[in-house]
Order: sequence, then structure tokens, then C-alpha cells
Amino acid sequence: MVISINAMASAASATPTSSVKDPVRHAPSPIVRTYEFDGVLQTARWYTESAPRAETPSERQRPARPARVSHRRAVNALTTAGLRWKSSGHCIDRRVRVCTSLEAVRSETIHDVIALKRVSRCPIMVTGGTEAGHAPGFFSHARGYKLDILHNACIDRYITKNHPKSGMRRDGATLYRAPGGTIFADEFDHWDILFK
Repeated sequence: MVISINAMASAASATPTSSVKDPVRHAPSPIVRTYEFDGVLQTARWYTESAPRAETPSERQRPARPARVSHRRAVNALTTAGLRWKSSGHCIDRRVRVCTSLEAVRSETIHDVIALKRVSRCPIMVTGGTEAGHAPGFFSHARGYKLDILHNACIDRYITKNHPKSGMRRDGATLYRAPGGTIFADEFDHWDILFK
């Protein structure tokens, strides 16, 4: 049995060899062909320098930005799931520190606090969101990663019994960490929760 693969092999060998300094950056893409040999399907693979080079890590597409929702949509999701929210200033303007705003909160943060209610079976009252007055940082209230919820006996018991202590924050708040990365900070009158 004669196998006509000479053309592909010679094409690969005819390609001029260049002095590649970074084999990962210039990794050639394979040319793959399947053929039959003595009744068995075989796969041949050739590499050519003329193939497009592999992308470097900096050129790869960055992950999509987290989805963010409006205050109204976030509140609707919370109330539909049986959670409540309140503002000490009776306002929702995220530029005012006494307000409680959920404007531009991550949808994952809302999903995770709802999941916390479901698994704990505890009442949850959200008192802090993306409004001004919180500590800055990447994983912050302003960027939609954190929520404050009021203490109550049920949620206090659930958090402290089901999550190990993870040290103490600089302000003295005891930290508890969930396996998935969520961090609960026990502040004086509320839980400051980072949903990662």
C-alpha cells in the first residue's frame, strides 16, 4: 500500500528554518492529517515555521469585567429571595455615606448573599453596599465586592460555627473565611462580607 504523504512532508521540510529564540512565543501550529495504514487509522503531525505564532500571555484576551446591576434590580433580586435592606439615612445615593446604595454592585455579590440566606436559613438585612464612606481597595464596597449585613443570633451562629477563624483585621474585627474565598469580618454592629 502506497501512502501519498510525501507532498506534505516535503512542504514541511522545505520551509526555511529560522533561529527562534523564544520557542513558546513562536510555537508553530501543527498540520494534522489522518490516513489509513494496514487497515488502521493513523495520525501524522507536522510543524511549519510559517504557521501563526502562539499568543503571549499579555496578548491573550482578558477576562470579561464582572457584570454589574442597578440599585433597583439588586433590591428586586434581594426582596424576591426574602432578604431585606435598609438605609440609616433613608436614601440610596451612593455618593452619600449615610445612604445604602447597591448601584453598580456585582451581580455575583447579590447572587452570593442570596445563597448565604438559603444555606443558613437565617434572616438577612443588608445595610451597606456601594455607597461612599467605606475603605478603598480593589475588593471593596465601592467596586461591588462587599456588603454589610446586620448581626442577628441566627446568622452569627451560622458564620462562626461553619467557618474557621482566619485572623484579625487591623481594626480588630475577627475574620472568618469560607472555603470558596468569602471573608466575614465581625464588626461592632454588623458583618462586613467580602464576596470573591
